[in-house]
Amino acid sequence: MSKSIYVITGSLGFVGFNLSKFIIDSGHGVIGIDISNNSDPLNIWRYKESERIGIETVKADISDKYQIESVANKLSKIENVKSIFHLAGLAGVRKSIENPDQYYNVNLRGTFNILQLFKSIGAESLVFSSTSSVYGNIPAEHFSKENDPLDTISPYASSKLNAEKLCKLFSNLYKLNISVLRYFTVYGGAGRPDMSILKFINLIYKDKPITIYGDGNQERDFTHISDICKGTYDSSKLKGFNLTNLGRSNPEKLINVVRVIEEKLGKKAKIIFKPQNEIDVNRTSADISNSKKLINWDPLEGIESGISKTVDWYKENKESLEKLS
Repeated sequence: MSKSIYVITGSLGFVGFNLSKFIIDSGHGVIGIDISNNSDPLNIWRYKESERIGIETVKADISDKYQIESVANKLSKIENVKSIFHLAGLAGVRKSIENPDQYYNVNLRGTFNILQLFKSIGAESLVFSSTSSVYGNIPAEHFSKENDPLDTISPYASSKLNAEKLCKLFSNLYKLNISVLRYFTVYGGAGRPDMSILKFINLIYKDKPITIYGDGNQERDFTHISDICKGTYDSSKLKGFNLTNLGRSNPEKLINVVRVIEEKLGKKAKIIFKPQNEIDVNRTSADISNSKKLINWDPLEGIESGISKTVDWYKENKESLEKLS
């Protein structure tokens, strides 16, 4: 019996790369779609690693209709394309304020193009990665539920929420199996260097100062990449339209996370505190009762073990990444 093929957009991104490895390790095949950034050392590293484990990466811009139509034509000739994981997009709340047009073009138009591709090639399902940012500011002690009132406070969050609506429209209109996952502060090996945990690890290791915006008591529902990969893959088996949170449901204060990193590195952080940005939320925390029901979601990595694994990855790969920079 031939193995199933999974298509991953944004396959050279943080989640895309790790999900690709997860699927390959599960005995299936992966075709990646990525715009590719040859100037980013981490992107180059991920590409070489993907190539090494047998992942084909198709270079394409998801916001370009004609490029995606060309990819769809290629995929339609491949047997056993089972599911599409649409992970490509622009991330980052602060950057979206500077370039809102780019965020809408890539995150909204790009999602429309991938939905059209999905519809045309006849794969069984599509999984779309959204974000906890759609919830905006939430009260202290609150755990966000999928049916909560939404309060997007950045172009990034707004672009992802509107992409969610497109997914629901396509699912209802064309009877497609589509699942939307709201990720909560994903971290881990091969992560985005602009995200707090890997950024802090790098700076603290090099005895450089880290910057915390606010007093460090803001809370994030840090969720390890290994749990995210399993939850994302399992969601491809769902029928109809589904919307669910993927988080650990155990938010941590940022300053406490810094203390864990200090312990794992055996170094003391030099912290610079700056005023909190008005578009940075005070808390993210996931109610995961729905994901437990849908996919038996049970995140395994706690913050201590997750940071320990991230530190190990950093130490093992920092020299390779520095050679590329």
